[in-house]
Amino acid sequence: MRRLASISEGVTLRWFGVSSFELSHAGRVLLLDPFPSRPAAARPEMPPGLRRPEHADAILVTHGHWDHYGDVPALAERLGAAVYLPADLHARQSLLLRLRGRNEEEARWRPWSRSTRVEIGGLVVESYAVHREERERSWVRRLAEQGLRARLTPGSLLEAVRVVAFHPWADAVALHVTHAATGSSIFFLGGLTRQVRGLPDPPPAVDVLALPLTQHSDWWLDDAVGLVLLLRPRVVLVHHHDDWLPPLTRPADVEAFRRTVEERAGVPVFEPQLGVPFSLDDLLAVAKRNSGRPDAPGRRATRV
Repeated sequence: MRRLASISEGVTLRWFGVSSFELSHAGRVLLLDPFPSRPAAARPEMPPGLRRPEHADAILVTHGHWDHYGDVPALAERLGAAVYLPADLHARQSLLLRLRGRNEEEARWRPWSRSTRVEIGGLVVESYAVHREERERSWVRRLAEQGLRARLTPGSLLEAVRVVAFHPWADAVALHVTHAATGSSIFFLGGLTRQVRGLPDPPPAVDVLALPLTQHSDWWLDDAVGLVLLLRPRVVLVHHHDDWLPPLTRPADVEAFRRTVEERAGVPVFEPQLGVPFSLDDLLAVAKRNSGRPDAPGRRATRV
């Protein structure tokens, strides 16, 4: 059986806000839901001089929201990267590129499917369908109320319209990224929906669950904890918790989420810092510190 230390193997990550990650291994670079146009007013602030992605072997897209996909067409063209994305987005972008006569570029755009298995630099990526997004009226109402209270400027109002226009009720995928040599893995969700479909029974082994704190509904916390209990990772990596479009958005309470997950599931939570590289060793250290605690009810024993 694999040892805990096997998870590292030179895999490093950087978080760029929202659900945007850079994942590097063996000289290859994957960008997950890249969002380089994150607004300057977003908090926390982007560190001065932070290097934006200048190279990517592949861009992986989970769903079609503006803050996950809006920058991808221009970024893919500039970097010359392959793009993997949900089938509905692929059909639209593929048609657009063909109509423009950009057939060579179109060939780099590939849809996720049940049989999609991508291996890049010793990392294997598989996709799982998740339910079409659900939003409650309460979330839409809160969004409108926050905007009205803030008395949006014309520029901010334009941003608000842009957010709504490019936030379709869209298909989405979850991504299971596995280190081929060790079997260690990250299960990445760009958004949280009511149910992850298509998982085998039992579900795949997951070391790190990258979980967004989207707060789009009144049920998101229960579903987040439910997914932790289902997949039983060693550690939860939070993202999408920043205040990325104030005043329409608000930061998530990571500490409250941490307490809830640790109390109900017995799993530790890791919060990344904007633009600061971290490794799977760092995530592993969090899991190791937690391994001496008594197991929470229903929690499986740590694998060794």
